[in-house]
Amino acid sequence: GYDAAAKTPYDLLIAFDGREYVEDIALPAILDALLAEKKAPAFVAVLIDNGTGAPRLADLGNRESFAEFLSGQLIPYVRERWTVTRDPRHTIVAGSSAGGLAAAFVAYRHPEVFGNVLSQSGAFWRGPEASNEPPFEWLTGQYAASPRKDIRFVLEVGSRESAGALGGTAPSILEANRRLRDTLLRRGYDVAYTEV
Repeated sequence: GYDAAAKTPYDLLIAFDGREYVEDIALPAILDALLAEKKAPAFVAVLIDNGTGAPRLADLGNRESFAEFLSGQLIPYVRERWTVTRDPRHTIVAGSSAGGLAAAFVAYRHPEVFGNVLSQSGAFWRGPEASNEPPFEWLTGQYAASPRKDIRFVLEVGSRESAGALGGTAPSILEANRRLRDTLLRRGYDVAYTEV
C-alpha cells in the first residue's frame, strides 16, 4: 500500500528480531491483511534483525546506546528515504521477550519518537544495561519513579510463563509483566493487557 508520491505520511512500525517477525509471526502478511480488510492503514515497517545470544541482548536489554542509535540514526535514516510520520502517536515499536523489553525501554527514553509499545512476553525482569543481576525489573522502577510520558502500551504475556528467570533466581516473565502493567496503570498510562 505504499505510494512514494503520497503527501500524507505513513504510520511507522519498528519491530525487533526481524527474522522472527517475518518467518514465525508473518508480520508483513498481517499488515497486508489488515490493510485489505480496512482495519488499519498502510504502514512502513522496519524489521530489525538483532542477531542471537549475547549480541542480541547487547541491543535489547535496556541499552542506552541502542535507544540512541534508534532515535538518532535509524529513525532519521528512515524519514529521509520514505514518507513516514514524525508523530510519535503514529509510531509503534514492537518486540517479543528481550525485544518487548527494548520496545518499552526505547519509548521510555524517547517518547518524542515512539508513542506506542507492543510487547509480547517482554523480559521485564532484567536489570539495566543488559544486566542479569539485581536490581531486577529495573525498567518498571524507572516508569514508577518518573513523570508520566505520552506512551500507549499493548502488553501480551503467556499465562504459563511463571517459571522464574535465571533458574528461579529472578522474577518470571508473567510476574514481571503483571507488575509493569500495575505500575503503568497506577501512573495513568493507556494499557491494554492480555494473558494468553
